Amino acid sequence: MRNMERPTQGIRRQLFNYAVPSIVGMLIVGIQTFVDGIFVSKGVGALGLAGINLSMPLISTVLSVAIMIISGGVVIAGVAKGSGDEEKAKGYTTLTFVVLFATILFISLLIALFLKPLCYFLGANDEVYPYVRQYLGVIGCGFIFYCIPNITEAFTRFAGKPNWVFVSGVICCVVNIVLDYFFVLKFDWGVTGAAIATCIANTSAALVLLHNVRFGKLMGGWKEIGKMFYNGSSEMFTSVSAAVTTYIFNLVLMSEIGPKGVAALTIVCYLNFIVNMSIFGLSQALYPLASINLGARNYKRIKSLLFNSMLFGGCIGIGVFFCVLLFKQPIVNAFTEGDAELHALALTAVTYVTLHYLISFINIVACSFHTAIERPVESVVIALCRSIIFVLLPLFALTPLIGQLGIWLSMPIAEALTLAVSLPLTARSLRKLKEVLQ
Repeated sequence: MRNMERPTQGIRRQLFNYAVPSIVGMLIVGIQTFVDGIFVSKGVGALGLAGINLSMPLISTVLSVAIMIISGGVVIAGVAKGSGDEEKAKGYTTLTFVVLFATILFISLLIALFLKPLCYFLGANDEVYPYVRQYLGVIGCGFIFYCIPNITEAFTRFAGKPNWVFVSGVICCVVNIVLDYFFVLKFDWGVTGAAIATCIANTSAALVLLHNVRFGKLMGGWKEIGKMFYNGSSEMFTSVSAAVTTYIFNLVLMSEIGPKGVAALTIVCYLNFIVNMSIFGLSQALYPLASINLGARNYKRIKSLLFNSMLFGGCIGIGVFFCVLLFKQPIVNAFTEGDAELHALALTAVTYVTLHYLISFINIVACSFHTAIERPVESVVIALCRSIIFVLLPLFALTPLIGQLGIWLSMPIAEALTLAVSLPLTARSLRKLKEVLQ
């Protein structure tokens, strides 16, 4: 019997065994993206960074659809497994793959058909447009290669083999860095080369994990697909709301500062990506453990999972904050060598935006926890508060009063305000869960 199924195993150790490989694997992916940005900054410059960041709202939106399907699929498969029906769990795994591939291929076709207007809609001007088009032309049109590691990683953890996620992360990182060196610097393919390198690296990571995924005879129909979308909708809203916020930030920065303001935000986004991917790795460990204990009606273990997830999330967020505080100069220098204006903008942005790492883990874990216990409405509320409602209020209220500083302080203020929503919702959900399961 696998560790996930041992009721006597300490929940902290169990979460640790699942979360650490996931977090390290996600952290490697985050570092990979960070290094990717360094290659682009050196091989292309500030316009290349701006082009990538202008592309990200659309990429994040499509990725959010993939995450919705994957998260929802893991939850329904986990509940089936927790109730003792292994064959149904395998059938739901197959269903998740089929739904994901069909959905993403359809979206990629739409992106290919409307690529040029999408670039300008994302905020590109004539100066930045070529870089946005080059990046989206590869990532957007071949999105299945970009997002496929997400599903193989999720179901590898579900199969009880979380250490393989770490292995795939290492392979993905090494392949991407090597290909970036050749495609961006040696072959001078610019952001197109960076996008191709990312897709190839992600596909290689997925292939490494594929043998761990337990497929079965396709099971389920529209009812299960609807439940999959419903359970995973909160994760979609989390990503979509973040994409909308990035889109609005890009528009404000293009208006207030120009492409270099967007480039400065891109550097911050690379740091955010490292933190968010690490906590996302924690969430991916939380999903199968919580959903299986939900199927087994074990309230005490679910409550313990939440507490320990908060503890681990705090170690990540607070730890990264102090690392950035100590090493922000060399971090910014890696992206801005020779560009004094970009250096000054990025240094200010990093100093203030990263304050939100001190508390964001609470809201992120609370959001993921509600998804895992099949309460997506609460999860959506938290996601909308931290990513749109409480971000846009200070953004538009403070920017006219204190200028650029208002832009950078919007994220920390939003996370602080969201605590007033996420903590009461989580306490209420725990009470209701106790009433149902005990």
